[in-house]
Amino acid sequence: MRFLFHTLLLSCCFLIPGTVRAEDSVTLESLQKTFSHAKATNNAVCILHDGWRIAFLSHDGKKVGAAIVMEEKGADEHEYDLNDTLSRVADLVGMTSPESMNFEEEEPPSALLVDQDVLSELVEDADHVFDGSPLAAIAYLVEDEYFCIHNIRPNGFIHWKTVKKSGVELLMPIAAGKLSAIEVTGRQQMNEYAAEVLADKLGLGKNNVPGNTRTSLCSQFRCSVIPYMNTKDGVVMARTDRRTVIGKRQAVPQFMANRNEGALSYPSKASDWPEEEQEDEDKEEDEEDSETTSQGKQNSTLSPENAKEAYIQLIRSI
Repeated sequence: MRFLFHTLLLSCCFLIPGTVRAEDSVTLESLQKTFSHAKATNNAVCILHDGWRIAFLSHDGKKVGAAIVMEEKGADEHEYDLNDTLSRVADLVGMTSPESMNFEEEEPPSALLVDQDVLSELVEDADHVFDGSPLAAIAYLVEDEYFCIHNIRPNGFIHWKTVKKSGVELLMPIAAGKLSAIEVTGRQQMNEYAAEVLADKLGLGKNNVPGNTRTSLCSQFRCSVIPYMNTKDGVVMARTDRRTVIGKRQAVPQFMANRNEGALSYPSKASDWPEEEQEDEDKEEDEEDSETTSQGKQNSTLSPENAKEAYIQLIRSI
């Protein structure tokens, strides 16, 4: 199946022609070794390059299925613009069907790059939004078409809004090995009814815990209200005056306490792009070959006596 991001946000999307190097096997581990200054966190490897923050994302800790490219704060002029950088990333990791959603008008400018083939595989196995990695959750929500991606936050969280503008918004951490919690934002008050509607859109079951039981658990979840809880799926929604979080029961308290739980983490130093190093080597080899050829041509210039001797030897060999 194909996930056409332009059906969600037409003005922000473009297709990248695939320039795939199928013979290469690029993994998060190999990327961490390739870049001199890389930082690995769960299912992501993050680097700085050319004034861009680049996060390579995986659903299984190995294969790269997506990437986030975001401009560094205070970055100077780039050698490669956002679109060119996306193409370089897609080529480097060998994406078979790359497509991106750009947010160039946002601050800072950013883009989400995905391999549609990877997302197509993930959506087949995802029964709900907490059924796997953040990439699987993206595949699930795009397939469901109730939410669309609005932008990318500086900490790497994906900001979703409902297509029908119901006032429900989501902030999804992207770096976790498995997605276990999402912050619910927007103007919609998350009462019991709204919480159950949202749970349904996330692929979760109905509220199956009585109100008095949920109230007794509020201290455990560091919240004032629990409008939704499903013990079968092991999911709960917890709400305070400032925040609302829905997720796996064991993850919600931690996420409530730390707003940056699951945020991307970048190194302090920039890395060179591996292709640039190869291009320099190829250039040096070409220069050496050119010098050798030139020397060969000079050596092949014969004196009259040597030319005569070479001619005689040629006649004798016929």
